[in-house]
Amino acid sequence: MDESTVENRAYLFKDLATAWITAHGALLADPTHRPRALAALADLAFVCCTIADGDDLDATEIAAKIRAGG
Repeated sequence: MDESTVENRAYLFKDLATAWITAHGALLADPTHRPRALAALADLAFVCCTIADGDDLDATEIAAKIRAGG
């Protein structure tokens, strides 16, 4: 993995996580919902990595990889 891929992962996650936290940030403060909120952020991280690493794939192939969990 080259440096630009890592950078793409980071920028994409930063943008998506910021949007998610803006919309659902209160869930992180609630002990009842915190595990679910962290799982959602982890899923976003996975999606960002899959997208950044799939520069040789088309959108359908990336979607299939995300749905397959890897």
